[in-house]
Amino acid sequence: MPQVRNSDDQIEFTERVSSGWRIFFFLVGLFPFLAPYELLVRPNWQEVSFFMIIPIIISLGAIAVGGAFMLAGMLGLNQSLRFEAASRTVVYVYETALTSVREKRYKFGEVAHIEINVHDWESRPSTYGLQVTFTDGRKVEVGSFAKKDDAEQYLGRIEKLIG
Repeated sequence: MPQVRNSDDQIEFTERVSSGWRIFFFLVGLFPFLAPYELLVRPNWQEVSFFMIIPIIISLGAIAVGGAFMLAGMLGLNQSLRFEAASRTVVYVYETALTSVREKRYKFGEVAHIEINVHDWESRPSTYGLQVTFTDGRKVEVGSFAKKDDAEQYLGRIEKLIG
């Protein structure tokens, strides 16, 4: 769930991936790399043969899974979306573990559309996020609200703030 700071003239949504989760995902991503070592390097294959197909396929799958976890740890997005009534701007700030903090400013007039996105899950109840689309085509989604009413409440406040 995002952290929401709310006042009469400003609404800010902040979502962060903690350093602990980043390290956890990265370390979990290292374990699958044991499969290529155990199947291809350690046996010290002297020649390429038909029998190497299965270990190669398993190793490629392990590398893909491990790489995905490692990328999740490195590229998990920290973002903040702030609506400021005083300056009539929307400020989008974002970063990953590999990129520096970047900031993009939009005028309220550059907000093309705001909508509620429904995320249906098989193993848990649906969640609701707010997606802001800007005139330059950028789409920013914030929030993972458990109740649709919460998302609708923030959507209404944003629309009232933008006017």
